[in-house]
Amino acid sequence: MSAIYGVGASLGIGVGDHLTRGAADRGGIRQTLSAVFLAGVLVAVAGALLFSSEWRSGDMVVGAVSGVTAAGALACLYRGYAAAAAGVVGPSAAVVAVALPVAVDFVGGPVPPGRVVAGIALGVGSVLLVSYGPRRLGDVRRGLAFGVLAGILYGGMYVLLDQVAAEAGFWPIVAQRTVAFAIMGAITLRIDHRMLPSRRITLRASLGALVAGAGAMSFLYGLQHGDLAPVTVAGGQYAAVTVVCGYLFRNEHLRPLQWMGLAGTVGSLGLIVSG
Repeated sequence: MSAIYGVGASLGIGVGDHLTRGAADRGGIRQTLSAVFLAGVLVAVAGALLFSSEWRSGDMVVGAVSGVTAAGALACLYRGYAAAAAGVVGPSAAVVAVALPVAVDFVGGPVPPGRVVAGIALGVGSVLLVSYGPRRLGDVRRGLAFGVLAGILYGGMYVLLDQVAAEAGFWPIVAQRTVAFAIMGAITLRIDHRMLPSRRITLRASLGALVAGAGAMSFLYGLQHGDLAPVTVAGGQYAAVTVVCGYLFRNEHLRPLQWMGLAGTVGSLGLIVSG
């Protein structure tokens, strides 16, 4: 049942990503993400105070390191987008980010029931289809390399968070968001000479951070009380939520393979949760 928290994570992070994309279109990606991480610190602090969370130095270090990997993954992802089309970078990052924790969990622990294994396999394939785009413009090799590296870093972040004790609650997310904000804020200030976008964009980005932060805490709770592979795969379906939000609110066109991926996502979540 811990995978249900992965489902909550996919909903929160997917909707939050949709709101952040809207803010970034108007305020610039670096400044918007700085605002997102800053608001994310406040959301995580509120979560840690409202729910029983114990300050544990070792888990805070793990959270801080995961913040470095999160910032590095984001940097690689957008370097990839600058080199090649999203249809090259996005699928490679998404699939590696989900497949790596699955491999680690299968090697280091017992194999889940057959229904869960089938759901995991279907979920990995669904992420690939949902993220698919046919354009192959730009430096494909460079874009693919950055996409894979971003996926490795994201997958590593998931594996790191799986080491956090349940008693730590949400304090490790506070450390993660703080470190990620420090890194992104410093880069933004150096390049743009202004850390945050306009007040209106900051408020919209903060709303995205609030929703995504709730999703991130749901994800961590699932890891603390369940197995890495099913929770990660369920949480990794946030890409499907973002795609649906784009279809509903941004008039984005969905290709047949993406519709297949959405159907696969529903089937994957059903198998994982029921298993």
